[in-house]
Amino acid sequence: MLRHSLTFRSLVFCALALAFACAVVHAQWLPAKPDSVDSAILGQKRAIEVYLPQEADKNPTQRYETIYVLDGDWNTQIVVRTIEFMRQVGRMPPVIVVSVPNFIDEHGGNSRDNNFLPAVVDGKPKPGSAPDFLSFLKTELIPYVEKRYPTNGTHVLHGHSYGGVFAFYALLHEPALFDGYLILDPAMWWWNEHELNPTLETRLPMLPTQGKAIYIASRAGEPFKYMGMSTTEPILRSKTPAGLHWTLTAYPDESHDSLKLKGTYDALKYVYEGYTTDVPELMPTNGTMLKGKPLYVTVNGEPPELRYTTDGSTPNAASPKFERWVAISDPTKTTVKLLSNRGVFDRVIPLQVKFGKVLPPARQVSGTQDESWRYAYYAPEAWPNLKRAKPFFSGTMSEDFDFTAAQRDSFVGVVERNIEIPDDGYYVFGVASPDKVRVWVAGTRLTDQNIPSTHNQQSIVMPLRKGTYPIRVEFQRASKSTEVNFLVLPWNNDAPKGWKEALFKFHGVAQKH
Repeated sequence: MLRHSLTFRSLVFCALALAFACAVVHAQWLPAKPDSVDSAILGQKRAIEVYLPQEADKNPTQRYETIYVLDGDWNTQIVVRTIEFMRQVGRMPPVIVVSVPNFIDEHGGNSRDNNFLPAVVDGKPKPGSAPDFLSFLKTELIPYVEKRYPTNGTHVLHGHSYGGVFAFYALLHEPALFDGYLILDPAMWWWNEHELNPTLETRLPMLPTQGKAIYIASRAGEPFKYMGMSTTEPILRSKTPAGLHWTLTAYPDESHDSLKLKGTYDALKYVYEGYTTDVPELMPTNGTMLKGKPLYVTVNGEPPELRYTTDGSTPNAASPKFERWVAISDPTKTTVKLLSNRGVFDRVIPLQVKFGKVLPPARQVSGTQDESWRYAYYAPEAWPNLKRAKPFFSGTMSEDFDFTAAQRDSFVGVVERNIEIPDDGYYVFGVASPDKVRVWVAGTRLTDQNIPSTHNQQSIVMPLRKGTYPIRVEFQRASKSTEVNFLVLPWNNDAPKGWKEALFKFHGVAQKH
């Protein structure tokens, strides 16, 4: 198996798009909104606090998943701040957070233990205990939130300690109510003492699997035993349906409370696995390959888990993982798919390479390769018929050139050169620009007028022969911040080369003086 120390981002992205890093989403919330629900079931006025993403103010029609945080008095800020960080790094979508604090009566009594635990008195559920609290969530709180806030009907539950016990209870008794479960250091010792494991064993196999993800955080060592997880874990492993996405992590060197920070982050990451603002793209993004001559492809950045097939079938969790480089022989039968734990972020990653023929050179190797790039600048209105227009500035350049010579912020340009291809094989033509770019090789147009890429980049593979190829790059420069980058990179079967081994490249930018 080939081993490579560089990803394609380090190959082409570093060479082409240093100025086009993916935008960071600065997650912000609207001011938290205090609210309350008069519960007939609990006989209480239950306070809540609702956190809406800033997007809700900008787009009133957009709808969001909702995360309900039990023990909202002390857990909500951990959840909210963790979501902010995850959104900043592009790992979570905007969501609504509903803080569900505990109820304190007029005598200072806290209803927490009673609400979260499925206690039984004289053979009957204790009033206000887990069955009533679950009914309150299902028939009063969630409908209230759904009616008044921009939710999309998908619910996630966050519970710690006794709240984790309640999350298990909700999963077993109302499995359709929540789609994601963030269960942190649940006090399963209480569950075990009250002999509820038969319920776990009976109900687990019947759980629906579609669209659900369950993350359980516990503590390693002795806490794993005295919190009851050593008894619960074997039941989970033997009785949970095969198609249900769940995992249990035992953290070393954490206390019951310190676990909440790591556990919340990892649980959100698991439940929202597959979401990314850095949309995965295969590299090369498009182009031509030859029948009988495999082509290596890779993926930009650090995407979530990808699976692939090469027989025309749809990838699933049992399909091979897409590693750093994958050789394909038939693009028509190759499918690459991002898989998410709940299925809501699944997507097929387009492979736009097609079978074709070798692009022949303009002439045999002559030893008269151009030593520099020729360029010309035109008025913006000359686009797209530059050959009919007259340039207002022209010259020659090396790899790096300064757009300030044009003395204009906006213009269109042409860069040309004859290049010598040393050997037969695959070659990638990489181009990056936020504006329109067109590339011709030996008179054949390789790119569309607009670069169809989330990252303002394209990498087009072509099979070439040893020989001389004229290159022509036409581009628009809409503002003084626009950069234009281009390279020609060997892409042979033995090992695709690093960007530093590019045969030819140029980088156009307005220099700062």
